[in-house]
Amino acid sequence: MYFRLLAILPLLCLLCAPALAAPAQVALLHSDRSSTPWTDAVAAGLTEGLGTDGEVRRIFVRPESESEDAYDDMFEALSAELAGYSAQYVVADGEIAFAFARKYGPLLFPNAPVVACSLPEADAGDMALCTDCAAIPMGYDIPASVDLIFAMRPATRLVVAVADNAEESRPLMDAANKAMGKYADRAQVLFPGFEPGNDRKLDLDLLGETLASVPSDGVVLLLDYSEEPDETPVSDGQLEALFREKIASPVFVMRDAWPDSGVVGGLMISGVDAGRDAAGLVRRALGGEPVREMLPRPTAPALRFDGTALARFGLQVPEQAGVVNTPQAVEEPPALPVTGLAWGFGLAAVVGLFVYLRRYRP
Repeated sequence: MYFRLLAILPLLCLLCAPALAAPAQVALLHSDRSSTPWTDAVAAGLTEGLGTDGEVRRIFVRPESESEDAYDDMFEALSAELAGYSAQYVVADGEIAFAFARKYGPLLFPNAPVVACSLPEADAGDMALCTDCAAIPMGYDIPASVDLIFAMRPATRLVVAVADNAEESRPLMDAANKAMGKYADRAQVLFPGFEPGNDRKLDLDLLGETLASVPSDGVVLLLDYSEEPDETPVSDGQLEALFREKIASPVFVMRDAWPDSGVVGGLMISGVDAGRDAAGLVRRALGGEPVREMLPRPTAPALRFDGTALARFGLQVPEQAGVVNTPQAVEEPPALPVTGLAWGFGLAAVVGLFVYLRRYRP
């Protein structure tokens, strides 16, 4: 009996091996130089979605300079930093990270499939350059966002729709312009930097001026602004600084990337959801499905708002919407103790006067 158990022990070990397998190594590439609320949210969603099946290592791939040489230097630095690290899957958070993964991924992470998330749109040309990739676009619902603006602020007379000059922004502007058609009798739409006869392209300076000058009956709808006219990338941190300093009217956004910055929110996509969706594709790949054959659904938006910004502009939150940063109620000092104290001083004065009159009455 003893020898029979010894004979089947190796077979039992083989059967149990999959359950005891080490978690997959997943390299998460961020399109930023350091942590931001968005990158932290994507990492949290990815880690939560993978659970014990994956181990996430975060890597920031945007260099200080935007030159081609700077990205080559970043690759050299990461080659030394990641020596001995072997990623089985790569998740690219944003366009810069996806471009970095396409160019340098085969050298840094050989044979590792790439899952891209946080993309405004999956570009067919980019996908053709990546042999084993899948991309999850962000499912912006611009018509619903425009309807939301007028549902929350019926008196709106101007919608300032902000987008950069990137090719990917054109469909977003077209969708906003079309969605504004039903409100043409009561409001107009303005695309700063794209007005006929205006040669000034929208850059960060003009964006700051625009945010500060929107009239009280206007709102801003930020479609996407991720690069300057010269194609220099713009970070979430740069936009956050503008929002904190310049906002004069409600700003509705498509991504939940600037918490507590003064933006109202809206029908937004969260970084946590983008990370969870990427984790879903990695888990499918762990189950044997080739990444290159996946047709992922876009990350869906949800109603999320900043309570302090809503209060600032006198807006009511829609039903079933998530609200963060709710303003704290200011407690008024109680009136009764003060009133009682006043009565006490008054009574003391009356008593004192009575004693005085009795003492010195002739």
